[in-house]
Amino acid sequence: MISMIGKSIAVFFTSAIPFMGNQIAVTLAKILHMPKLLSGVLSATGSYTPVPFLLYSKHGEQIEAAAGKKSFPEFIKKYMDRYGCLALLVLIALPFTGLGCFFGAVLARIMHLDKNRSAVCIFIGNVIAVLIITGCLSGIIAVIQNISACL
Repeated sequence: MISMIGKSIAVFFTSAIPFMGNQIAVTLAKILHMPKLLSGVLSATGSYTPVPFLLYSKHGEQIEAAAGKKSFPEFIKKYMDRYGCLALLVLIALPFTGLGCFFGAVLARIMHLDKNRSAVCIFIGNVIAVLIITGCLSGIIAVIQNISACL
């Protein structure tokens, strides 16, 4: 049996991987029977870990040059130009967009948003995304349990 420390490390590092994010980390925590609060904190913390490095590093110019504004869809650029950090918060808070903290930080850097405001918006959006994912996953599992109990 895996110890709670091992489970916590697995959830933390799973959420820190850009393409995995909170969705996989919260699901993994549910599979490992971890408490919801602990899995949420670990997932939110793990996925936020690369954000300060991406926003405040001196290599940000390389990120901007590599990605450029042309690599994002037109509707994202339009909303980012119009609403700024609020659009960033919404894009990250909706877990179904596929944009996590990593890509949110890259997007903030490319769009030349204020770094401090972006960091706060990314964190708040990340916490909202974890809450949505945890709620949806709990609801799906409850429905499946109720259906299986009826059979």
